[in-house]
Amino acid sequence: MDKVEQLLAREDIRDLLHSYCKGIDRKDWTLVRSCFADDHVHNHGDYSGPPDEFIGFASAILEKVPATHHSISNVHFTFSDDGKNASTEANFVAYHYIQEGTPEFDPVPTNGKATDWIVAGRYCDKFEKRDGKWIIVRREAFHDWERYEEATPKA
Repeated sequence: MDKVEQLLAREDIRDLLHSYCKGIDRKDWTLVRSCFADDHVHNHGDYSGPPDEFIGFASAILEKVPATHHSISNVHFTFSDDGKNASTEANFVAYHYIQEGTPEFDPVPTNGKATDWIVAGRYCDKFEKRDGKWIIVRREAFHDWERYEEATPKA
């Protein structure tokens, strides 16, 4: 893999990571699903399994969260010698706004109040180039820290 191919691969992979964030934030489950191979294995918090079941897991949580904002940064890349596989470790910060009166749910106690839930961590992904496109074949998501607190009303 020459330098130009590697630069193009980096951008394609970064676009895929950003598509995942956009899909999660817009609750566009078709877009989220398009980021993962059919044989993908996803490990995220309490969830471990295939992508379609991950979408069910994530959508059940996010149906109680009217607004989220996921950002990815500091993406570190490793490519196989043949250029067909890649690994990344990317930092993420996910902001979640939970409305006042939302029923309690794990893992965020709200006591019925509007709550900000912030999660920071890492997505450690394995990619393969299939049919000319990069796709995530394995994800390990680590929550390095998280916090929640009563949301401050707009002034």
